[in-house]
Amino acid sequence: MKILSCDYLIVGAGASGCVLASRLSENPDNQVILLEAGGDDYSPFLRVPGLGFAAGAIAKYNWNFLLEPIPALHDRQMVLLEGKVMGGSSSINGMIYTRGHSREYDQWRDMGCDGWGFEDTRPYFLRSEANFRGAGDWHGAVGPMPLRRANPRLPICDAFLEAAGAAGFPIVDDLNANHAEGLGWYDVNIHHGLRMSAARSFLKPASRRKNLKIMTRTEALKVLFSRAKATGIEARQGNQRITFAAAREVILCAGAIKSPQLLMLSGIGPSDELHKFGIEVSAHSPQVGKNLQNHPCYRPRFACSLPVTARNHISATGMLRAGISYVVSRTGPLAESFASVGGFFKSEASLSHADMQVVMLSALPPKGAQGVLDMLPKEQGFGLTIYQGTPYSRGEVGLRSADPLAAPVIRSGYFSDPRDIEVLARGVERMRKVMLRPEIAKYISGAIAPPSQVRSHAELIDEIRREAATSYHQSGTCAMGPDAGAVLDARLRVRGVDGLRVADTSIIPRLPNAAMHAPALMIGEKAAAMILDDAEQGAPRETGERRSLWKR
Repeated sequence: MKILSCDYLIVGAGASGCVLASRLSENPDNQVILLEAGGDDYSPFLRVPGLGFAAGAIAKYNWNFLLEPIPALHDRQMVLLEGKVMGGSSSINGMIYTRGHSREYDQWRDMGCDGWGFEDTRPYFLRSEANFRGAGDWHGAVGPMPLRRANPRLPICDAFLEAAGAAGFPIVDDLNANHAEGLGWYDVNIHHGLRMSAARSFLKPASRRKNLKIMTRTEALKVLFSRAKATGIEARQGNQRITFAAAREVILCAGAIKSPQLLMLSGIGPSDELHKFGIEVSAHSPQVGKNLQNHPCYRPRFACSLPVTARNHISATGMLRAGISYVVSRTGPLAESFASVGGFFKSEASLSHADMQVVMLSALPPKGAQGVLDMLPKEQGFGLTIYQGTPYSRGEVGLRSADPLAAPVIRSGYFSDPRDIEVLARGVERMRKVMLRPEIAKYISGAIAPPSQVRSHAELIDEIRREAATSYHQSGTCAMGPDAGAVLDARLRVRGVDGLRVADTSIIPRLPNAAMHAPALMIGEKAAAMILDDAEQGAPRETGERRSLWKR
């Protein structure tokens, strides 16, 4: 069996993993290996922003996790998207960059996660950014990830903001400037007409470093231990088994589904469940896989009577114009995200800050579309995705078997706490009122969902149970916390073993009301700083044969 060695072994090239690999390898003395189960990100669907709406529909770039039947939603099943490609979900998402409100991170601190309040995390958010606004209290200017304001130039997007402003919603210039409530244009990670995923922003500049080795199509199977210290990873590359040895640390950045699965397959988790599958227990950790959180959502859809939506770009003339603009100057519809406008709002006025999100989708893809071509809009229209931003419900991730290639069992827990569906319904009701404003109503020819006959609050609750969907903001399944029962301590070290950390959205104790791209980058930045600091303060590294990187 081939054996490759390094100092730091990172599992998963999603947003956090790309940041870690880049930052840890800045020191040429650190030998770093990054493993990614998926392949490269060269496809135009992953690079051209205007094609990003279809990226999640391409199976080879996606884990396509199937959720267990959801009791609160008439036992419907859903597919949970998560990137299986260089850049992870940052290569298939809507390119929205939002952090959420500062109080949400202060809540992490108040839950006992010292060092994770907003003032602690703010420098790491800013470190990643090259924001078009320049440096300031809320933005960085010299980070690897360029950010600019979305600019789709579609009348329906302007009409949405005009109607929302007329309805009393604050229209703000910067959705990341800590407003208690506000709608506006998103910051997006697009530069010179290209999606700037974590792989493009962080890894590409680092890829020529001799001390960084990136291995795609290499799936981690389990963590290896010696005397309760993580020493490496057993992985599969095609039909070949490879052992990766790590002299300093193994860091799991495999996401909120795969990271807990890997821990359990490696003997870290609820001992009764591990015994059931014949897995030797390395550390009893009952919270591994628990605390799964996500943003459940409902998607109102509206038909339009005038050519004011992104459907304009699907005509022969529109596609020709878009293609020429993109080839000549990297501008136009192909250089924009399908999600350009939206923001955060309160489900009720008495709240201190927003508990809801809304994202406007400037086109109307056919319902239930599967293939890429099927997703192209056939008629003028638009949609809203309305998220319950601070859910009370919790789900869990468990093992289906001891086979590392078997899909995990994922119970979403959606609406298991009845407060969530009530909050979501109130948010939908607020947005339905915006659609009645003349600024946007003049373009709407009819409500597709919820249908006009759905009028009462109870009827809307029933509609949500029939049609609610999921976002892809999964988190919390390896949550940090102050007590011995938490999976991780505040420095992201796995309790019960040495030499093993987790650094991805699974570490989050409470889901923020935001898209998860920016928090995932921050987690990677902060984890890298802690790892480097601990190495500087810690024991000297081993010497000898391991110092020959990639040693067989």
